[in-house]
Amino acid sequence: MSISLAANGIPDLYAVLEQEEALPLDHIKCPLSPQSRPEVERALALRPVLLHGWGPPRYSVTRPELPEPELLRALSARSGTPHLSVHLDPAPALDGALSEAELLRRVAAQAEQLRQLSGVPLLLENMPWYPWRQKPGWGVDPAFIRRALEAAQAGLLLDLAHARVACWHLGQDVQEYLQQLPLERVREIHVSGPRLEQDGLRDRHQLLSEDDWALLAWTMERAPALTYLTHEYLAEGQPEQLRIELQRLGGLTR
Repeated sequence: MSISLAANGIPDLYAVLEQEEALPLDHIKCPLSPQSRPEVERALALRPVLLHGWGPPRYSVTRPELPEPELLRALSARSGTPHLSVHLDPAPALDGALSEAELLRRVAAQAEQLRQLSGVPLLLENMPWYPWRQKPGWGVDPAFIRRALEAAQAGLLLDLAHARVACWHLGQDVQEYLQQLPLERVREIHVSGPRLEQDGLRDRHQLLSEDDWALLAWTMERAPALTYLTHEYLAEGQPEQLRIELQRLGGLTR
């Protein structure tokens, strides 16, 4: 199994790359947003780019409209991204009280437009869930996630921090939850460290705990089509710790 390692294009990563060009890093992950052009250019000077969208405005493949389609076309071409990944995040406040069938029709239509504009395969990403936002719904339902992937003709971008957060608030075992997902469709995994705070587990994009490492190893054994592993660290001020984690992740992909 050949797996490429990626990481978020943040100051700490560039600080590491300035000191260690031989870092086992294959791609730099860049967001797709109106501010992304200079980020893509900086990343391309060092590594190939993985394009992940969207930044603001909040976008899900369930939304009725695609923001800035020409930006997507231009950045896909410039970055040479091997695939495009977007969120699967149905939300009543943004999507309205749609039925499952209506949501899936939107997913299929948006996915086709995304593929036409980008010219690359599409991955859909699972999302976290917090009880103060909405009742558990489509976004954390493994059966819906599977049907959405089928409607979109897409692979799964499995964010393990998102899964851990959703399961913590739902009182579910994360391994049992993951086994309900279509792990055979996982093409990319996102890893980062959530943090337990006063109101529960939160998706904070920190360094990994040993629990995170253990869950990653367990999941990789069950994801036969995994091709990309991405460290989604977004904090700042810990470049040496990030370097150590990327070296450790490189040991899992080489």
